Amino acid sequence: MEKNSLRNLTNKKLGENITWLSVIINIFLSILKCILGIFAHSQALIGDGLHSLSDLITDITALISFKISFKPEDENHHYGHYKFSSLGALFISAFLFLFCIALIVTSIKSLFTGGGELPEWPALAAALISIIFKEWLYWKTKKIAHQLKSRVLLANAWHHRADSFSSLFVLLAIIVAMIGGENWLFMDKVVGLFLGAYLAFQSIKLLYHSSEDLLDKAPEHTMINDIREHILPTPGVIGYHQFRARRIGDLFEVDLHLQVNPNISVEEGHIIASHVKENILQQHAEVLDVLVHIEPANPQHLKEKGIYGLDQKSL
Repeated sequence: MEKNSLRNLTNKKLGENITWLSVIINIFLSILKCILGIFAHSQALIGDGLHSLSDLITDITALISFKISFKPEDENHHYGHYKFSSLGALFISAFLFLFCIALIVTSIKSLFTGGGELPEWPALAAALISIIFKEWLYWKTKKIAHQLKSRVLLANAWHHRADSFSSLFVLLAIIVAMIGGENWLFMDKVVGLFLGAYLAFQSIKLLYHSSEDLLDKAPEHTMINDIREHILPTPGVIGYHQFRARRIGDLFEVDLHLQVNPNISVEEGHIIASHVKENILQQHAEVLDVLVHIEPANPQHLKEKGIYGLDQKSL
């Protein structure tokens, strides 16, 4: 259990560090794009700079989610605060979806209205710098998100990808305007329309998974089977049923009914249950806690109920 607690603290530090880095980069990019946008006469770049400033909302959400989710239990939250991580992922996904809808609507309107401004070369450099930074943040945050199995970091990673695409639209508009003139300004709107639709699809997937976490959906069958493998091999275990697992934030909770010899003492049964719990926690760092309910291995309790297992050799 101490090993898992130490790992959770390490995960918290990793998540906070990459998010603080995102905050610093977003502040830098917003100032850079707004200043250069003014001097280069690019309204698109100024708008993109303001969008980078608004990204601080999702960064702050991720930081708050991480900070709260690792708080210990209290009198109002007996099971801890881990689900704040899923709640934060839900908020960021919704924010990303709204941004994509706005991008799609803006692209469609621009296609019909036409027009646009011819920016100067400093805007090109600012847009390129923004793409490099945001793509690097996307891959770095995504890598840590998969490493920690963190929904909130994955949602924030996709928001970085949306930002890089947003800057890409500005870059395309500048390049096309410089090469082909005003007659080719519509191309960045077409690209924006398709990329906005793609990102909206990704945000819907994140919203779906975050909602499932908040509704206590069970993990994948492969993970359930991996955890179950450590129950029956434990000495003294005859069978189990009502095995259940659920996600709480970025971790999992497990509970089960364990059948042991009805003739042993309560203390001996407790020792067997402790060994089952220790085996699962040692082999699965993503499992936060295991609740084991001890039952005597008699016909009344040896039944095929829910997810179950039975050691035929012990009967």
